[in-house]
Amino acid sequence: MKTKLNNTAGLRNFSFRLFLFLTISGFISTFGQSKSNLEIFFAQIDSVGMQVRQNIQDEDLPLKINFLSSPEYSILENRLTSFFVKNNFKISREESSQLSINFTITEAVVKYNDSFRDGLFGDILVEREINLNGNFLIPYKSFSKDFAFSYTDTIKYDQLNEIENRAYPFTQNNHPSEPFFSSLIEPVIAIGAAATAVILFFTIRSK
Repeated sequence: MKTKLNNTAGLRNFSFRLFLFLTISGFISTFGQSKSNLEIFFAQIDSVGMQVRQNIQDEDLPLKINFLSSPEYSILENRLTSFFVKNNFKISREESSQLSINFTITEAVVKYNDSFRDGLFGDILVEREINLNGNFLIPYKSFSKDFAFSYTDTIKYDQLNEIENRAYPFTQNNHPSEPFFSSLIEPVIAIGAAATAVILFFTIRSK
């Protein structure tokens, strides 16, 4: 009799744990808040600034930056200017400045690949790719260089609106649709598992 009661209690505890696990597993996430697309572009621009700096010897001369990009990238151009100011460069507006660079962004784009489910009850995730391409020219050294930076990571689907900046179209792109099969089958499995746990609980209790 004692063995039967122990078995019943054990099955009841197992049923409860199964139900509890299936209920809360969908709310557990290992992903924190992702960096915004603009923040990643800023980091890439800083890397371009480092490349330019490595090829400039006369850092004491005032620096004239000639921006030749599309107007939509003006915030990235401001970031580059800020990089040089923080690194103790004096910025000049004089066209006759001895130290000058011609700077062009040819592409700044965000791409989202197809969404997918992180496990059976996990978050919907999306692979994000951010590319920055362009070139710079240092006339007095007759030096020109192309740059290309690519950043790839995985983010939560429900963060897509948060990581974009509506004021800057280049930080946005079309969002992929949610995975159809997983969004359809998840409620069915969840309800089935919960029903099974409840039925098992009352079946054992009635014995």
